[in-house]
Amino acid sequence: MKFLIILLLVIGLYGDDDYEYRYEHHSERHINKELSHLNLTREQSKKVKKILKEFRFDLKEFRDFKEEVERKRRDVFVSDVFDVEEFNKLNLELDKMSHKIENRLLSGMHSILSQ
Repeated sequence: MKFLIILLLVIGLYGDDDYEYRYEHHSERHINKELSHLNLTREQSKKVKKILKEFRFDLKEFRDFKEEVERKRRDVFVSDVFDVEEFNKLNLELDKMSHKIENRLLSGMHSILSQ
């Protein structure tokens, strides 16, 4: 059960942009806070909700950061000389932030669901 929940949360983090575009009116930031199917204690439920709230905030920051990185990547691409090192650096920054968010979420969820 724990694996399934973590898998669904990770898929949400790395969902494709086309999906987000098609279902934008449902808000890609929506995370269901109804957790009764997990049979959590009241204390666990409070902790999970707090983690999911922080995760939503992290995703908002990530989207803003991603837009900025994509703008920089476009600038590198349209410049007279394509700087592969700079392009790779930007990609690594994006990956690093994504992994940081994912690790924070999974670490918090693991500590709660392993109780």
